[in-house]
Amino acid sequence: MQNKILVLLFLLLSISNVKSQNLPVPQNVGTQHPRVFGKEMSLNQVKQLVQKEDWAAAIITKTKNNLAPYITHYKTDKSWLVSRLQMYWKTKATQVYIKGGIYDHADGEAPVPTVKFIGGRGTPTNYKHPKLVDVKPYMDDPRGLYLQNKSTNVWEWAPIPATSGILGAINREIMSIARDAAFMYWFTGEQVYGDLAYSVLDTYLEGIYYRKEPIDLSHGHHQTLVGYAGFEVIQEHILNEISQGYDFLYGYIKKQHPERLDLYAQTLQKWADLIIKNGVSFNNWNLLEAAHISHIALVLENNSAYKNGKGAQYYLDQIMNQTSTRQWSMNKLMDYGYDKKTGIWNESPGYSMNVLADFISFAEFYDRNFDIDLLKEMPILKQSVKSSAQYLYPNKYMVSFGDGHYKKLRVEPILYMIENAQKYGKKEDEEYFTRMYKTIYDDNATEGKFIGKNIQDLFAEKALTFNKNSVAGKLTDYTNPLFYVPHNSWLVQRQGEGDSALMISEIGSLGNHMHSNGIAMELYGKGLPLAPEMGHGSSYFSIEYAEYYTQFPAHNTVIVNGKSKYPEMKSNHAFDVNAAYPKSGVNEGIVPGITFSDVSFLEPETNSNQRRVMGIVKNGTDEGYYIDIFRSAQNKGDNVKNEYFFHNLGQNLELTTTVGTPLDLKPTSKLAFGDGDLMAYDYMWDKKSVETNQDFKGKFNLALKEKTVNMNLWMQGQEDRKVFSVLSPKSTALSHDLLPDDINNNPIPTLVVRQNGEAWNRPFVAIYEPALNNETNIQSVDYFGKNEFVGIHVNNKSGQEDFIFSNTTPDTKFTEKQFSFTGTYGIISKKAADFTLFLGNGKNISNGKYTIDLGNEIASAVLKNQNGTMYFSADAASVLTVSVERKIKNATLTVPGAQCKGTYNSKEKTVSFEVPPLPYQMIKIEID
Repeated sequence: MQNKILVLLFLLLSISNVKSQNLPVPQNVGTQHPRVFGKEMSLNQVKQLVQKEDWAAAIITKTKNNLAPYITHYKTDKSWLVSRLQMYWKTKATQVYIKGGIYDHADGEAPVPTVKFIGGRGTPTNYKHPKLVDVKPYMDDPRGLYLQNKSTNVWEWAPIPATSGILGAINREIMSIARDAAFMYWFTGEQVYGDLAYSVLDTYLEGIYYRKEPIDLSHGHHQTLVGYAGFEVIQEHILNEISQGYDFLYGYIKKQHPERLDLYAQTLQKWADLIIKNGVSFNNWNLLEAAHISHIALVLENNSAYKNGKGAQYYLDQIMNQTSTRQWSMNKLMDYGYDKKTGIWNESPGYSMNVLADFISFAEFYDRNFDIDLLKEMPILKQSVKSSAQYLYPNKYMVSFGDGHYKKLRVEPILYMIENAQKYGKKEDEEYFTRMYKTIYDDNATEGKFIGKNIQDLFAEKALTFNKNSVAGKLTDYTNPLFYVPHNSWLVQRQGEGDSALMISEIGSLGNHMHSNGIAMELYGKGLPLAPEMGHGSSYFSIEYAEYYTQFPAHNTVIVNGKSKYPEMKSNHAFDVNAAYPKSGVNEGIVPGITFSDVSFLEPETNSNQRRVMGIVKNGTDEGYYIDIFRSAQNKGDNVKNEYFFHNLGQNLELTTTVGTPLDLKPTSKLAFGDGDLMAYDYMWDKKSVETNQDFKGKFNLALKEKTVNMNLWMQGQEDRKVFSVLSPKSTALSHDLLPDDINNNPIPTLVVRQNGEAWNRPFVAIYEPALNNETNIQSVDYFGKNEFVGIHVNNKSGQEDFIFSNTTPDTKFTEKQFSFTGTYGIISKKAADFTLFLGNGKNISNGKYTIDLGNEIASAVLKNQNGTMYFSADAASVLTVSVERKIKNATLTVPGAQCKGTYNSKEKTVSFEVPPLPYQMIKIEID
């Protein structure tokens, strides 16, 4: 009996715990209408606002003036506006049929006209959107729609499949007019506004009531996406105007047509049910669907008002807590999509920010309507808003991997964090996000009187006021020198600020809206994403999207045997991080000016191992460059060729020998689908090539009005290699005012280096340096090493010499001149008396005078001497050895709060200090 009681208690506790994980759903939405813009939509308050504020009065005047011609029409012809709805006026079809993303036909017959289905899913159309005055009334003709041809300007009958989304846009335009009329009825009480709005709303909702779910004759994926009005449930945007219009017109309907309320409720319920049934659960679709459902939920009554129990609470619970195949609960969606530590969503940046904005919109919706703080229930959202700054280049534009664009960060999430913090007394959050806002949006962080522009603004709360004591900081306050998101296979390195800063964005293919790109990268320089991503072409449905923009040749990556490829869009091909410095998310206790990453990738199409080492060396404000070492080889020895692609902004690319003689490039027909390569190769043109095994230099030149921006490059030569200069299609990611349109529309100069055979023991080794006006801070670049070991010697004009070491294993020793190195990445720099020893993921490094030894540990360590002051750090216990020229008496190494005694070795003439793990800090070595 006792055991049974314990089991029962356990079950009760389990049920309680499950329930406690649910997000809150309001138990009563009240009976007041309208409520779609907030819980206190008071007519008296709006009228007072209109009398008090000119901007509010202007909204009323503008709305009234916009409606005036339609009211005039209505007074003489009550069918003028409603007859221009795109309906099955004559056929009254109930069943729509599609073939994939194209409309096919409709059949069946309802007792009333039904809503017509659009022509195509994102397909192009050669017809113009007509003015309402030019739309034929009651247009339901087997020939299609009567529209104006874009090419000929001739009006003609266009088959429905050729019209894309035009008829849906017409319906939404008409429904927007009806919504405005419904608002004016609520505001003025004038019958004619209510009559006009009702004629449209009633016709459309009844027309949906009798419609069935469309059938895909191809029995494909589109069947799982389709809505009542169009091919994607997320595109049922007309529900915005329908829900708002219904909400404002509710009093009119209840008074004059109460018998219709049940039909409208059933229509809205079946529409919400279809949106729950169809769509995509694991990405931004889920939230877009939830937004439409929430609009419906808010204008429905409480569950108790309906026999089926499907009222406001039912649908809010469906989107907040219930999970079905294509509509997940909020918690499940967050668990799936957000990286638990960083709060970064697993889609390309623009989509990630859209998802965050949608989540925040739900939080704001709940807050505004129910006084429920969802941010407290969804703590990952706060971290996500914080981490969104990691997307930013130093110019405050976002990176652009996958289907991304170079654009500004969306402002809504940060603004709501401030608003929420002020409402609920979260002082620390208010300070943090106010400073973050003023830092990122320094040109827009202005305060002033709230000026509304649309009907919704009449119900807005008071304008957000910033804390005047909060001031803008630096972007580096909100970013990290190295930031890695395993959930996206995305790694960022950054050094410096503003136009002189350097930043690498390195991406695999893990998540949604990703491309088939292997280990790809973007490089920043002189205020621009100089080595950019290409975006998604003209559209996701275009042939160039499938054949070029999503494929390896459109990215800065390496292609094996001309065949590297795997599924794009929803992709599951991440790289593995072998080593990186500093640790992700760490700002303190690290050496300035140095970052690196070492990542590996299995290219599945050719079964090839690829490994990319990238690093930044930043010497002060002006000097700095990128290191790129890419190894690639086919696992079964079928190494026909490996091709290194590098795209960079500019009008042209100059390629020369190391002494400046132009390479003798000749036109070529290679890099072609005809040779068995990917179709993407045929998208490149003006192809020129030269065979050379010599080291070479290059310079991309981007001439702007006020300056010329260059990307200087140096590349190591190898046997059996061919160098190409080609032009690639424009980057469609450059479309948000970062550059002039004439630059955005330019083709992209591209360097392609073909290594016949493997590229593991003969890797691609390059140095890149952003520069202005044809200048360079690098004097020369030389190379040393062999097989898997790579050595680079960079001479800077300042007099600093940098020796970079890279190996595939962390425990193989290599020596060069007086230097020695055991690790996967290292840098030895010297400039007069100054020097740096940087050991990345290794055991030992020495410049002949100083040696850092980590024993059997593999970790990172730094010793730096700058202007007579020495700094040191090590992630593991180490031995720091100094060569001496004489016998010594005493030696001490002092760190804050501790001293290490040195041990003298008379045979080696060295003194050694055993140093515990230390963050980067000043040390003092005294030897006498």
